[in-house]
Amino acid sequence: MRPQIDNNLSEIKKSWISLAELTAKRSNCVRRSVGAVLIKDGEVLAEGWNGVSDDYPNCRVAGCPRCIGGGDTGSGYENCICIHAEQRAIAEAARNGTATNDSAIYVNLRPCLQCLAICKAAGVREVYYSGEEWEYPAEVEKIYHVLSDQFAIFSRIESPAGLIVGWIPNASPIGRER
Repeated sequence: MRPQIDNNLSEIKKSWISLAELTAKRSNCVRRSVGAVLIKDGEVLAEGWNGVSDDYPNCRVAGCPRCIGGGDTGSGYENCICIHAEQRAIAEAARNGTATNDSAIYVNLRPCLQCLAICKAAGVREVYYSGEEWEYPAEVEKIYHVLSDQFAIFSRIESPAGLIVGWIPNASPIGRER
């Protein structure tokens, strides 16, 4: 199944994607800034961004071979010391004792195969992503689609241009026009 592009999203779903994009700004990876937000019942369970420990200003200083040497999106992760945004969000939920079963994840880049497998294992039911569309080589892409078809929703959505995220105490994020 190919992901559907959903341009008729509710304002709240657009806000969740905006929050993922905002969360990506916390990344210290020199190659790409990725953010992820786990949501359940309209509440943020956890946020995650890619990169290395805060002990380092960025992944090159930490010595990441992949980020120093380069590589294509979706490959070479066995040589990368950066944690992915989805992995960090799920780890944050686990560290805080927060169940992720039946949640949704919003990411500003299509998840890699391993992150998709981790999301499935963590009980995530819905995956929404925006940003660059990339693919694996054909034989791996077939496996990717077998896994993505196991989610209740796996959908690429357009990034909501002009929408920023604001917070109201004790409420969910809301969208505001710039």
